[in-house]
Amino acid sequence: MTHFANETHEYLQAWRGPWPDLLVLDTSVWHLFSDKNVSNYERQMLALRHSCTRRPLKVPPWVVLAWVSPPPRNTLKAPQYKDLPAEWIRLYNLVARNQGFLQSTGRAHHLDLYAIALDCLPWCSRDGLHVVDTVNEVALQVLAAAAARRGLAAAAAGTIGPRRDPVRTAPPARAAGATATADDSGVLDVVVVGAGISGLTTAQALAMQHAAAAPRILVTESRDRVGGNVTTDSNDKEGLLWEEGPNSFQPNDFILQAAVDAGVADELVLGDPKAPRFVYWDKELRPTPSGPDVLTFNLMSPLGKIRAGLGAMGFKAPLPEQEESVEQYVRRNLGAEVFERLIEPFCSGVYAGDPKKLSMKAAFGKVYDLEKKGGSIIGGVLKLIQEKRGQPTPTRNPALPPKPQGQTVGSFRRGLKTLPDAMAAKLGGAVRTSWDLKAIAKEGDVYKLTYDTPQGCKELRSRAVALTIPAYVAADLLEGAAPSAAAGLKSLDYPPVGAITLAYPESAIRPDRLDAQGNLPGFGQLHPRSQGITTLGTIYSSSLFPNRVPKGQVLLLNYFGGAQNRKVAEMSDDELVAQVDKDLRQMLLRPDAPAPRKVAVRVWPRAIPQFNIGHLETVGGAQEALRQAGWDGVLLGGNYVAGVALGKCIEYGYTFAGQVAEQLKKTAAKA
Repeated sequence: MTHFANETHEYLQAWRGPWPDLLVLDTSVWHLFSDKNVSNYERQMLALRHSCTRRPLKVPPWVVLAWVSPPPRNTLKAPQYKDLPAEWIRLYNLVARNQGFLQSTGRAHHLDLYAIALDCLPWCSRDGLHVVDTVNEVALQVLAAAAARRGLAAAAAGTIGPRRDPVRTAPPARAAGATATADDSGVLDVVVVGAGISGLTTAQALAMQHAAAAPRILVTESRDRVGGNVTTDSNDKEGLLWEEGPNSFQPNDFILQAAVDAGVADELVLGDPKAPRFVYWDKELRPTPSGPDVLTFNLMSPLGKIRAGLGAMGFKAPLPEQEESVEQYVRRNLGAEVFERLIEPFCSGVYAGDPKKLSMKAAFGKVYDLEKKGGSIIGGVLKLIQEKRGQPTPTRNPALPPKPQGQTVGSFRRGLKTLPDAMAAKLGGAVRTSWDLKAIAKEGDVYKLTYDTPQGCKELRSRAVALTIPAYVAADLLEGAAPSAAAGLKSLDYPPVGAITLAYPESAIRPDRLDAQGNLPGFGQLHPRSQGITTLGTIYSSSLFPNRVPKGQVLLLNYFGGAQNRKVAEMSDDELVAQVDKDLRQMLLRPDAPAPRKVAVRVWPRAIPQFNIGHLETVGGAQEALRQAGWDGVLLGGNYVAGVALGKCIEYGYTFAGQVAEQLKKTAAKA
């Protein structure tokens, strides 16, 4: 604490990127002191002012340097600051009430010295970025008045624009806030290519947790919207809301953190943790085990359960040296019934994949590691328990909502797109849609990115590039610089998948599928390929979350196609609806049920990356090939790296942001 004034001075000396016209020094570190230590606070303020006014600063002459330093005993609601110019009171209140940081908006920059003093940027910035129009408007008014007093006619006339400082010094030891920028001139620190959930999470995590390493971030997206495969649609007039990509997520702390950071945690909705899942087997929808019923559920035979139990304890063939498929691993460890009746339909329904080709190590790495760790699945679980006993319990962020109970799933009141839309809004002008990346080239230590935009051809320059686009798109961009990397990425398979959303009256559901209140309970159902059903799986959308369909109806989201049925890409909407309806009548609907209402049909021609045997080596080899080519500042991310589940993409977004930050630090150290 005693050196915080000098550290602030050093930060200003090492300022990077374009200087703003207006720099607000918010010295509200009185939050750190109790009334007993007011004199300490006052000494710090005197030291800071002396440091910044008596020692030369590298501040260009056009920058209006403004102080904001309220005494600790005054409240924000009734400021009576002796050292605060009257025109700054409104601006300070707008900033301070938000409890966070206002970063570069092109014309104004709010430097919160509280963050520098605490050195706790990830914690301090969790409430978000203050890039808001009201603050900008007041800042411009104050700037014009201050500049007029200094004789800057252009500023007084209201024609102030962002200035550019061509000198780029070494990065400061600490940064004071989130860093997404609407200014794309000069050299950026990171361009995140792809504004799907992976790219947006990466950008948000960089801005919130790694601002010191990445002072300037930009996100680009080739489509005219953000979210990637997260596609929520609605017909509010008829009370319909549906998903055309992923339907829900497992609400782990990474997703909750992302929702808190984006400001939409209060929009979360959770499904019933007791909602059963079903598998269609032998002409009957049978519930999967969910706890105490593991011995009594009727999806497996008694002999199949015994075989699974013995295998899990270690009575099975040893782990082979070669990489196993999901089918090979499960049959060896748990037996044929577990594979055919549980895992095979899960692979088809979740990955839209072929378990004969899916890699156990790549697709289900945590389960795979259990056998390696403990010699068997149960042995690995026991080892993990022992290891955790010797480790301190990690502190959970108190800002997060309570941990959901049971095996529930989550979404948002207005659907999954709530999260990417909120992330993009938080990042503000730093997100550019309809920017189609055409080429990447390297110029010295900087990467040049050429885009086709609505305004014509546009070039960006950045110290690092985070690619969160599909592997086949990344391959085309990297083919010239790293042919082996491109070849590996092109080899990854993305089979087509259809999402067919149908509505039926509740009376169309078979009576034995309804609960005592006449509702359709459950999460949904999966269909093994051996049971003569073409549809991969069906989600009971209207049973999971509220307000998805008018009262008296049910909404069913059906997935179709995948690695074992690629004809989905050639089928018409009517053909898909007819086939799904035919399948549902064998399992869920009454024989005399009326024809469905077609709510939506979306076919994704290249939908889900397949984590087939050799996947990890292919992706790792592609990144290594980039390093060998001298392109170590281009990093690969997205669902083909993280995993296909929405939660996996968000979790990896935080990891990926850390990797990008580390790469930037290495680059800065070499320079």
